[in-house]
Amino acid sequence: MIRKIKVTDYPRLMEIWESAVLSTHDFLKEEDFIYYKGQLPVYFQYVNLFGFEQEGILIGFMGIAEGNLEMLFITNKQTGILKMKRKSKQV
Repeated sequence: MIRKIKVTDYPRLMEIWESAVLSTHDFLKEEDFIYYKGQLPVYFQYVNLFGFEQEGILIGFMGIAEGNLEMLFITNKQTGILKMKRKSKQV
């Protein structure tokens, strides 16, 4: 289910962001990671945030501004599951 994000969801968004970035953004230096993590709550203010829930658990989110998808993050655990489901459908 896709739903609008509330400020009370921000801690979970931070967890999702960290999980996704650590598994996919190996080009980031540690100091860059720390910087961007600290800036996330600021960035959240400039986009319309929507989350994706599966079985009542928030597993991903996106930020949209001026009709553009500005951010999209899915937990590392879920990206693996989504890849497996996609492969099984191709067989």
